[in-house]
Amino acid sequence: MPNTTEVTEHVVRTGGHTTSLLASGPEDGPLVVFVHGWPERSFSWRHQLPTFGALGFRAVAPDTRGYGGSTVYDRHEDYALELLVGDMVGLLDALGRERAVWVGHDWGSPVVWGLASHEPERCEAVASLCVPYATLERGLEAAVGLVDRDVYPEDQFPVGQWDYQLYYEEQFDRATAVMDGNPYNLVKALFRRGNPAG
Repeated sequence: MPNTTEVTEHVVRTGGHTTSLLASGPEDGPLVVFVHGWPERSFSWRHQLPTFGALGFRAVAPDTRGYGGSTVYDRHEDYALELLVGDMVGLLDALGRERAVWVGHDWGSPVVWGLASHEPERCEAVASLCVPYATLERGLEAAVGLVDRDVYPEDQFPVGQWDYQLYYEEQFDRATAVMDGNPYNLVKALFRRGNPAG
């Protein structure tokens, strides 16, 4: 009997797009797809995959476009939510499955909510960590309307906790240039240990 707790690496090609992914569990088990956020990768689900695999599920975590071994695109518009949802449908088809349980975290949440909204027949169930339904997948304006103004007073934080997102939207070239300037230090800063005093 195969080791259902082993995590294996795979590559799926759909049209001109490549998706790298990690998987665990029996290939014929009920499918659960874990969609990572920013700035994560499929590796972020390394603890959940073998746990779900051991329970008999086929647990899969893809690298979404632009991450890990998946296709990287040059144009900003090639990262639209509609295309990310399409990638997940393509992944499902490449795996020979009709439906899956979709679990999203952070920026992966709008992807799974988009699947539930536009491809409900491909969803057995949907779960989200960190991002509630009807927020980020509806765009910045919708998210700003939900900001807790007791925590983020409007006069100090016009767009609440979403100022970084507005920065990317308004100054995409500048934002990506900063990130590309020193990727090593960027990743180091993003994954540093938290400091409650800060």
